[in-house]
Amino acid sequence: MQNIRLIDSHCHLDFDVFDHDRSQVLQRAQDNNVTDIIIPGTRHHYWQRITRLTDKHQHLHACYGLHPYWADTHDKQDITKLDETIARNQPVALGECGLDFRTQQVDKKTQLFFFDAQLTVAEQHRLPVVIHSVRATEKVIQSIRKFKNLKGMIHSFSGSLEQAKRLIDMNFYISISGSVTYANAKTMKEVVKAIPLTSLLLETDAPDQADAKNHGNRNEPAYLVNTLSTIAQLREETLTDIARQTSLNAKDLFAI
Repeated sequence: MQNIRLIDSHCHLDFDVFDHDRSQVLQRAQDNNVTDIIIPGTRHHYWQRITRLTDKHQHLHACYGLHPYWADTHDKQDITKLDETIARNQPVALGECGLDFRTQQVDKKTQLFFFDAQLTVAEQHRLPVVIHSVRATEKVIQSIRKFKNLKGMIHSFSGSLEQAKRLIDMNFYISISGSVTYANAKTMKEVVKAIPLTSLLLETDAPDQADAKNHGNRNEPAYLVNTLSTIAQLREETLTDIARQTSLNAKDLFAI
C-alpha cells in the first residue's frame, strides 16, 4: 500500500458525530493513504462549518449545497445564499444536491425545485455538481439534460449499468461507496466491472454506508481502502492502478 494515494470523493466530515475525535479520524485517513477528502454540504447552516474545516486543512475541499433529504427545511432564499456563498468561497463543487424518491421523503415537486435551481447555479458558476440519487436516476438524467454545460458525479451510485453509461456520456463520473463490499450488491458490482476506470470515483459517504467489514459502525475515510480492495478484485486490476486512476479522476473533476 506504500505507493497508493486515495481521494475520498464524498465524506460528511463536518457532521457533529465527528466532533469528539475529528483529529484522530483525519490521522487514520492519512495513515491509510487518503490524501484528500471532498466535503459536500447538506443544509445552509452547515456551510460555515465546512468552510472552517477546509480553511484549516488544505487537503479538505469544500462543496456547498442543499440535500434533498432536508428539502422541507430549505427556503427559496437558500438558493440566493448558495449563490453568494459560492462566489465568496470558491468551492470545488456544488452539492450535495439531487433527488430522493423513497416513500418517506419530501414531495417530488419540492425536491425538483431545489434540484433544478441548484443545477442552474452550478452552471452559472461553471462548477461540477455532486448529485444524490435514490430511486430517481431517470429523473436525475432528465434534469441534467436541460443544461448544456454540466459535469459532476453521481454519489454512491445505485442505478443500472445502462443508466451509468448514459451518465458517463453526459460527462458524469460514477462514484462507488462501501455498499459495493456487500454480497447482495449485485447490480453495483456489475456496474463496477463494466464501466471504464476513467469514469470511476471512490467514496465513503462517512459517517454513513460503512463497508461490510465495519457494518454497524460509524464510517470514516480510513475505510476507503476496503472499497478499493473490493473494486480491484471485481475488476481484476491492481490496487495501485485503481487508486491512481480514481485519484486522477477526482483531481480532474474537482480541479484539486
